[in-house]
Amino acid sequence: MASSGAAIMKRIIKGFEVDWASERVFAEQQTAPNYGYLFEVSADRKRIVRCAHISAIGGDCGNFNRDAERLEKDARQAVEEFLGCERESGGLLGWWRRRQKIA
Repeated sequence: MASSGAAIMKRIIKGFEVDWASERVFAEQQTAPNYGYLFEVSADRKRIVRCAHISAIGGDCGNFNRDAERLEKDARQAVEEFLGCERESGGLLGWWRRRQKIA
């Protein structure tokens, strides 16, 4: 479980696998060339503060600078959607409360 209390959820959004990385959100592109994007988010987890790190993952990433920067916009949109999904679900606490009502 994340120590920050963030919901443990991983989603595939717009071709990116998106999940929590401590107090940040990590988005990994699912198709080659693969890039990973680490985004810092606000304390209330409602918005992206900045892209903290971009890395090539795995094999051949021919033109890293051009491709990674071009795809950052898509990664950013996936993370924004991810943050919206967490807000709507109420995070881990919301999930637990819904589960208790069903049981």
